[in-house]
Amino acid sequence: MFGVIIVILMIWAVMWAFYKFMYPRPPKSMMPKKGDVTTPRTCDFCGNSLAEYRGVLETNPELAVTDESGIDSKKELFFCNYEHQADFHAGKVYQPNL
Repeated sequence: MFGVIIVILMIWAVMWAFYKFMYPRPPKSMMPKKGDVTTPRTCDFCGNSLAEYRGVLETNPELAVTDESGIDSKKELFFCNYEHQADFHAGKVYQPNL
């Protein structure tokens, strides 16, 4: 019986160390600070959902709005990253399988 308990404790310790090594905590710089908005927003380029403090928010977008674009010129734009923002303003279309 004592051997079974020792084996279970050794397996638990090995698994704990494995998960600590494989899935470390994110750096403090990636965690939300006091005052950050953590509500999810949808990227206007790719459609993925991301917390607002992690993305790029454009409050006064300078758009060449046309009838077929479907984007309101006074709407705040939100993007996952600066690449999506640049691609959106360049007129590119998101293609997920490339």
